[in-house]
Amino acid sequence: MKEIAQILDLWSAVSAAGEEAVLATVVKTQGSSYRLPGARLLLTKHGRRVGAISGGCLEDDVVKKAWWLTEKGPIVRRYDTTPDNEISSSGYGLGCNGIIYVLMERLKPGQAGILELIRDVRAHRQPAAVAHVLEPASEIGLRLMIDCQGAVSHPLSSEIEAETRAAASAGANRLLRIGQRAVFIETLAPAVRLLVFGAGDDAIPLTDLAKYQGWNVAVFDGRAHYARREKFPNADEVVVRIAGSPAPAVDPWTVAVLMSHSYSQDLEALRALAALPLRYLGILGPNKRTVQLLGDAGLDPAHLPAGLHGPMGLDIGADGPEQVALAVIAEIQASLNGREGGTLRTRDGSIHAREADPAASWSQSIVCA
Repeated sequence: MKEIAQILDLWSAVSAAGEEAVLATVVKTQGSSYRLPGARLLLTKHGRRVGAISGGCLEDDVVKKAWWLTEKGPIVRRYDTTPDNEISSSGYGLGCNGIIYVLMERLKPGQAGILELIRDVRAHRQPAAVAHVLEPASEIGLRLMIDCQGAVSHPLSSEIEAETRAAASAGANRLLRIGQRAVFIETLAPAVRLLVFGAGDDAIPLTDLAKYQGWNVAVFDGRAHYARREKFPNADEVVVRIAGSPAPAVDPWTVAVLMSHSYSQDLEALRALAALPLRYLGILGPNKRTVQLLGDAGLDPAHLPAGLHGPMGLDIGADGPEQVALAVIAEIQASLNGREGGTLRTRDGSIHAREADPAASWSQSIVCA
């Protein structure tokens, strides 16, 4: 997400100035909530903040109280946004109808281990995992971290380490009670990387919208007069790619789109990418062109890659480059989250997919401010 980069940038500035900051992290939710566990907000002593733990409802309380709440160490603060509670009756105007638990902690220059770990994940494009202790009160803020190389820092117990590694392998967050400890295990993944094959004018809004999401974006085209840095100032890479060049390296967080408007370029790129483990591979253009591309690429229609989308984009009646970009980015986001991209009003159950919570038994006993 874009806010992660903003948090890291602000922390770099604060730390360089020798100042502290407060980091607020959502660690548990019950019922409905705008943000899920792992959402973060960073607050400076001068009141500057980036990130969010809600839709804007709780941030004012964090700004007002986070510094004195963390004077004696990290705490977990419970926000009840259900209709008949003290927050909604106090004029916050909340509408989430749920309960949010937020870990608040002071960060000192040179001691922000969690943010440095997030920075490493983004820089090396390797996942990591963290186990945050939320209970007992005397241990709030302790954490076990497994870095990008699999090394453990601040070990707590072999059982917590095993659970943290299991969560990392599954790529999922977990909330557990292990002995006397309540633990939030969080997996940290690199930013989505979007490979855009085609540097036409319609690739510009797609690139810009992807960067607005905080994604890493690389643009490729075989035409040097198309693949120009000044044309894509927000892209991380702009590359003149010669036909037959090896496909770019991909990882589990890489997606790609073919939109060069050149049949030969799209065909060559499709052949190079089809066998790669991409979570999403989109093809721009009408269905007839996509079918022809697949056939000429030698792909069996009965055994197409699971992530292949052609024509790409959600059906929103898009017209023009900006709307097409919106449809494509939305479809990629849906695919990465295992969703079909339908309307929420027709969805059964929760808006957010939630795993069964094995720690529900301690939801009321957790020590909170």
